[in-house]
Amino acid sequence: MSEDNYDRIWKALHPETDRQVTRIRQDGTRFVHYTSAESAVAILRSGRMLLRNSSLLNDFSEVEHGRACLAHAQLNSSAGEKLNSLMCGVQADLPDLFAQTYSQIFSAMKSDTYLLSVSEHGDREHGDEFEDEFGRLSMWRAYANRNGVAFVFNNSPFVTESNALNAFTSPVVYATPESFEPHFAEVVDGLESCMDIVAPLGGAFLLELLIGAFRFATQSTKHPAFREEREWRIIYNPTMLRSDPPVWQQQLERVPEDIRTIGGVPQRVHAIPFKNYPDEGFVGATIPEILDRVLVGPSPDAHAIAQALIAELKSVGVFDAVDRVILTNIPLRT
Repeated sequence: MSEDNYDRIWKALHPETDRQVTRIRQDGTRFVHYTSAESAVAILRSGRMLLRNSSLLNDFSEVEHGRACLAHAQLNSSAGEKLNSLMCGVQADLPDLFAQTYSQIFSAMKSDTYLLSVSEHGDREHGDEFEDEFGRLSMWRAYANRNGVAFVFNNSPFVTESNALNAFTSPVVYATPESFEPHFAEVVDGLESCMDIVAPLGGAFLLELLIGAFRFATQSTKHPAFREEREWRIIYNPTMLRSDPPVWQQQLERVPEDIRTIGGVPQRVHAIPFKNYPDEGFVGATIPEILDRVLVGPSPDAHAIAQALIAELKSVGVFDAVDRVILTNIPLRT
């Protein structure tokens, strides 16, 4: 398949991601990750950020919610009927195969999908300067309410088209099952628009495309009440990579797995490195390049935390660390 045809199919089946990535690139929007000061130091010292299993999200019902939205759209909308018709036009039993395969994939997602969450950085109402100085209070409260740190990242590595890490960035869609229907319909319409490419390649190819599109949709849909988080997810699914031992060995070297105890829970994690792979088009990911600034949140020990972060940043080559570490001076509520 030509690269142009591949791009056409990808944009058709991932229209929201394509739209949001284009916006992020054009606007120069940065991302932010809120965490504890202890975790922040560990990230800088290791040169990696942890991807945690999706079953250990703050609320695993987030993934269940995505599945419910997809099921509702398939069963209760004209777009669901159109999708079945398109599948039958390629292979008569494809709708049943899709339902069976997706059910199996969803079970696997619970045990073998790893995520890292970031949020868009910038205050739409007051301008970027407001969040650059203070961060977002709701995010401090939710994820780093005491002794917290926020890493503000430049966007380039997040929206670069590269398979160097086999981890993929997806914007979160905030929807109820009913309001998810237009998103679903847009994907189905997109598929219809490129059936001239897809249909000749057969049912197995179409099934793979649909599983990929709806897997990401399930993992990137949340209840609208969380809309203010403006979340994006880095999604890593190692299942398929393990089936090819040479590929898996290289993958483990780049995104190693480990067992860590976090919050008292022993768990398997994967670690994504701050590292460039220029031969594969993945650049701008080292700490001095990707890190725009570090915000120190509400804490009685904010100055001590800032000094520690400055020292750690200098040790990894951020020589203007003093200018990049910002004390928010947000009052600590007890």
